[in-house]
Amino acid sequence: MSSRDLTGPGQTRAIRDVLQSLFAAELLRPSRRLWIGFGWISDIEILNNEARQFSALQPDWPAAAIRLSTVIEAVAAKGCDVVVLIRDHTNNRGFIERMRPLQEAGAVRVIIAPDFHEKGLLGDDYVLSGSMNLTWNGITVNDEHVLLRTDPAAVAERRLQLEEKWGAHL
Repeated sequence: MSSRDLTGPGQTRAIRDVLQSLFAAELLRPSRRLWIGFGWISDIEILNNEARQFSALQPDWPAAAIRLSTVIEAVAAKGCDVVVLIRDHTNNRGFIERMRPLQEAGAVRVIIAPDFHEKGLLGDDYVLSGSMNLTWNGITVNDEHVLLRTDPAAVAERRLQLEEKWGAHL
């Protein structure tokens, strides 16, 4: 299957599973560059490690839910060039502050744009896009639509778009 459409809140579990799978895949085999671009981002629980099912990937993680900032830090530590695109908005300040130490250490690049409104993830072999923000409400409450594509042409096209638009900021 080269694409999958999901809508929330009816498919909230599926959306959470897709996000968890994509980030777990990044921990297993990091992309050369991972683009995380959402108008609104919160430090949400992204991996459910309560049964320690991710202990082989990250042995020091507790048997608990793992937050997005922790996963980003781990992916970056595995050699992935992580770029976070985020809107300049008071609702994003907490997440931006959590990224600041990683940015200062050179592990993550954060691009803050005043009117950024796109939403999606782009790795080496997938693109997830749609109307959903990377927040609790975006994933579980709001009426959202996301599309996961693995078609190499679609992934390459999106990568070119992001590089063309944001590459000079890197």
